[in-house]
Amino acid sequence: MKKNLILTFLFSISIFFSYGQEAKLYDKSNSSIVDNDLLSVTIDNNGNKWIGTSKFGLVKFDGEKFTTFNKDNSKIKGDYISPVFTDSKGNVWVSFSQPNDGIAKYDGSTWIAFTEKDLDVEKFSVTSICEDKQGRLYFGGSNGVLIYQKEKWSKLTMPRNDIIVRSIDIDTNGTIAIGHNSGLLIQENGQWKEFTEENSELRLGTVRSVKYKTNGELFVGYGGGFGDGGFSIIKGNNWMHFNKTNSKVPDHMVRDIEYDGKNYWMATNNGVIQFNDKEIKPILFREGMFKNTILDIVVENGIIWVATNFGLIKYVP
Repeated sequence: MKKNLILTFLFSISIFFSYGQEAKLYDKSNSSIVDNDLLSVTIDNNGNKWIGTSKFGLVKFDGEKFTTFNKDNSKIKGDYISPVFTDSKGNVWVSFSQPNDGIAKYDGSTWIAFTEKDLDVEKFSVTSICEDKQGRLYFGGSNGVLIYQKEKWSKLTMPRNDIIVRSIDIDTNGTIAIGHNSGLLIQENGQWKEFTEENSELRLGTVRSVKYKTNGELFVGYGGGFGDGGFSIIKGNNWMHFNKTNSKVPDHMVRDIEYDGKNYWMATNNGVIQFNDKEIKPILFREGMFKNTILDIVVENGIIWVATNFGLIKYVP
């Protein structure tokens, strides 16, 4: 028995010392977090981490304790929480579903919930939230893109009505990039351009993440599958591709891309990618096949917070 305990202890150490000496895992075994299956994470202006779970609602982590908000004690009437987002004013936005769908806003003291009736849609499932430099908020999902500005909702005019949005980002010039189930859309100066596998260098049809670089280049993260996914970088008419075939990218799926001022961090089905425009570094937190599924990433003053299906990770590069 003592020998088995020693082996277990050594294995748990090797998980984090082999792949990241500054990584700390919060899960049900060592904290009060309600579940290990986490979908999304954001940080408010006070440093609180807001974490979406797949079955138990929203979790707030203040650095010491975890507090759960769900349909029994809050205006969040769904158990499935993703995405979560903090806007430039410090408001926390939450998309919830199962059993009820909606969007909730927290201003630091009060929750406001918006239902499909408030949004004037029959059905809406949010998969991505972003903000432009004018403070307009964009909510992309199964029914296109909704815009929230000055307490009013409107809808973004899209080139087609059947687009299921997976991700959305807006650069400082107002150019909008939308990744969806069958390609990439870019709106520049009010004009849409559509990219597909047939008319462009897209590696896969499903685009799971988009992220503008500070110089205007665009990251495109793909939705996995059996092709050469990974991610591409678009600069004007030039494309650069990084995947399992030609680089150290550990998985075809890239579902989130964040920037800390120096490195880009990407969530994949097999660990985190650290990319500094020159080198790709895959980061694994556990040993074994299918053990490093990463769902979401948020950056806080050089600290990387990682939402996984096995808990919350605090990683200091």
